Amino acid sequence: MNLEPLVQEPLHERAYTALRGALRSGRFKPGQAMTIRGLGKDLGISATPVREALQRLIAAQALRLQPNRTIIVPVLTRSRFQEITKVRVRLEGLAAQEATPRLTSRDIAELEALSAAMTADIAQKRFTDYLANNERFHFLIYGASGMEFLWELIDLCWLQTGPWLNALASEGRFHAIANTVHDEIITLASAGDADGVREAVQRDILEAARLLTRFLGDDDKVPMAEAV
Repeated sequence: MNLEPLVQEPLHERAYTALRGALRSGRFKPGQAMTIRGLGKDLGISATPVREALQRLIAAQALRLQPNRTIIVPVLTRSRFQEITKVRVRLEGLAAQEATPRLTSRDIAELEALSAAMTADIAQKRFTDYLANNERFHFLIYGASGMEFLWELIDLCWLQTGPWLNALASEGRFHAIANTVHDEIITLASAGDADGVREAVQRDILEAARLLTRFLGDDDKVPMAEAV
């Protein structure tokens, strides 16, 4: 019997996945510094794979290397957020349009469950849970596009805004957020209206951006958190 050999994911890949997830979920805050030694201790691995993972995140602009070699989570400014929003509108609109004819009945059912969960999250002011379910909702759609490179570009955009959005959520700043566009996306997707889904996804991004931009300023300064 011929079996494929088991392949263990390299440590630097595991470190990258763990750090990327931590950034997107708000484990690290904007302006927070981090050290290779501290992260290695937290992850239970040596410095080399941590260093490789950090270099990838710096290249993706999810982290920033300061002139003094300190690595920090970037502080998002208004102009940067507006730029990311413009990119997201184009990329995510395309992904949603391409995904629509490929969404299965199971996908639609999962989208409905996620939308219901988001409605409950808003009602009970569970804003961090809302963000997690919102991400699952959108990436379920984008994943159905079958366009892996496009998915990766979208992922980079979300990676750069994740720490800031979760910081806002933890402060309870999402009072005016609504979930109606998600239900509209589901209705349009069920009808196979790819152009309608693209437009609704783009509108969802823009409406959220208008709500959130007021929390930003080009001169925002976030106190440096303790290094980890």
